[in-house]
Amino acid sequence: MKKMLPTLKYLFTGAAAVAILTTMGINLLMAYIMFAPDDLPKPFYLAYQTAGMTTPQSTDAGHQVPHSGDHSDTQPGIPTTINFDEVHPGEGIMLPTGSKVANLADPGGRKYIKIDIVLEFAPNDATYYELVVESHSADSGGGGGHGGEETSPLETYVEEFKVEVNDLMPAINDSLLTLISSKTFEQINTAEGKEHLRVEIMELVNSRLSEYHVIAVYFTEFVVQ
Repeated sequence: MKKMLPTLKYLFTGAAAVAILTTMGINLLMAYIMFAPDDLPKPFYLAYQTAGMTTPQSTDAGHQVPHSGDHSDTQPGIPTTINFDEVHPGEGIMLPTGSKVANLADPGGRKYIKIDIVLEFAPNDATYYELVVESHSADSGGGGGHGGEETSPLETYVEEFKVEVNDLMPAINDSLLTLISSKTFEQINTAEGKEHLRVEIMELVNSRLSEYHVIAVYFTEFVVQ
């Protein structure tokens, strides 16, 4: 029996070494399968899917913003994405920026402008169009269930949109005042100058905002002295 003990010891040691090496080999193989690029040869490939994960939709082409709701009951003719280039003035949401007084860039600083600017934004969710259709149907049908003082879904959407943009109004007004005060009397005192200023304001605000898009600029007061 004593003569067999060294042999058994070697056998157990060898078996333990084989088990350790086998475990290490399996771990290395799994690490290779999990972390190595999929263009390398593997015995099999893993596919992952997170619960609730959806395929992302592009917001670059055509300035499109996806409709976040379920499209299964979308009415025919109602777009499921917002293409800012196809939203025309008069179809968006009006948001006043307030009256502004600023010195112009003329020498001596003796010229100033008093201006009131209203920005028209495109809706950032195609739900807006569904709500417009529902609102028109309710109006033509004598109320459609929104009688009394009850706020309609369209009014709720517009108010929430305005609250979101109003949170950004300090940055918007800062940009507007910087632009306006950089102009001279001659640059903005003509019809062409005012139209050019509209375009500059629209481009400036759109460059500052990533989720909102101005489609028109209106001057409700424009006094230069």
